[in-house]
Amino acid sequence: MTIPSTYDFETLPEAVSFYTRKVAKICQTCDYSIHNELMRFKKELHELINREYDPAAF
Repeated sequence: MTIPSTYDFETLPEAVSFYTRKVAKICQTCDYSIHNELMRFKKELHELINREYDPAAF
């Protein structure tokens, strides 16, 4: 199983939603075989969040 890149999603909320659903599914099935793919996605997600983050918005 291959997890897509965060850059394949049009918006940040879509990427976060996908990640949340995927983690929940993996935890329910105890399928840790895609751990490395999931960690890659998480790293990309954090990079995307950091790019979108605007400290002036707070």
